[in-house]
Amino acid sequence: MKVLLFFLFLISIAFWIGSMFFFSLFTAPTVFKVLPQQQAGNLISHIFSKYYTVAYICGLIALITSSVIWFVENNGKRNIYLARVILILVMLVLMVIAGEIIRPKALEARAKLRELPSNSAGYLEKQKRFAKLHTVSVAINATVFLLGVTTVFITAYTIKE
Repeated sequence: MKVLLFFLFLISIAFWIGSMFFFSLFTAPTVFKVLPQQQAGNLISHIFSKYYTVAYICGLIALITSSVIWFVENNGKRNIYLARVILILVMLVLMVIAGEIIRPKALEARAKLRELPSNSAGYLEKQKRFAKLHTVSVAINATVFLLGVTTVFITAYTIKE
């Protein structure tokens, strides 16, 4: 049972962090390089729904398995296991904020931006709003990625023996 829990924990963290790494460093930049900006934005928006679904599923699996491991283990590493549970919980909450709060607002801002002529008075305001939401989303995703790497390090530390 312990091996299965640990395997599910590891594979969920690997998929989660790996998908973030690949999307951020390869998929998004390539799409924006190959396609016109509006088409690229549409495609990336479509991919994002799947991106966040993967994060939610992997995050829940990681949170549940890590919590069970923390609860059942009694080997002097409970504080480290608890730190891992807290990190994963923070990661998951941040992803929900990015996916369920920030993303819909960014999609709305982008849609309103596209309705306006680029030389209109409201265009610059909508552009700034979209840019701000995008910046917040990027910051959240970068934070989640770094917390994920930290979680992997903590996990490696617990099995160093």
